[in-house]
Amino acid sequence: MQPHEYSVIGLNRTAIGRYLGIAAGVMSSVAAMLATLCFDLVQRFGFSDNSTVSIVFPLNAAVFYFIGYEVFTKWIWRCAIVQKLLGVPDLNGEWICDGQTKDNDGKTTYEWRGVVTINQTWEKIRVYLDTGQSSSRSKSASLVKEPGRGYVLMYSYQNEPKAGEPELRTHVGYCELQLDEGVKTAEGNYFNNRGRVTFGRMKLTRKGANNG
Repeated sequence: MQPHEYSVIGLNRTAIGRYLGIAAGVMSSVAAMLATLCFDLVQRFGFSDNSTVSIVFPLNAAVFYFIGYEVFTKWIWRCAIVQKLLGVPDLNGEWICDGQTKDNDGKTTYEWRGVVTINQTWEKIRVYLDTGQSSSRSKSASLVKEPGRGYVLMYSYQNEPKAGEPELRTHVGYCELQLDEGVKTAEGNYFNNRGRVTFGRMKLTRKGANNG
């Protein structure tokens, strides 16, 4: 299933578009000046003749904006310094998840383990959880940066039991995870409803993270 849009609390994505638009305008002006200078030099020094065919690609602001936007969304936003400035961490990859289902008194009634897979781009995200007994996928999500603490990922999801699990039922839920500043671990709570009223805690460790 295709990723869905997610919001970044405190970040106005349209501002990024404005900056890219300004940069595209400047670059197109510079390109026009350089092209004019080159043609002038060619004519001045007599390098052109009747057999010369010049093909000029229209390097206007729209072209520069398209190129700049593609480069930004595919590579630039993933740079560590850009992530810190914008408050948008790169969560892509697999995370080992250790979960605990709790009762109303806060006691652990069931422990489980799964794998969380996050597919994320600049504009879209999808959070998958596979526990072996069931799988879930996110339906909406938000990110917020907390200075000095890291990031918070909030998302709603739909869970589907796998074949041969008669005790489980399809349900929806909500999860809120606190990620450390290095984006290597996360911990938080989940709440199920509409089909299975349970709640508990989750702890995620990023695969390949060196946590000592």
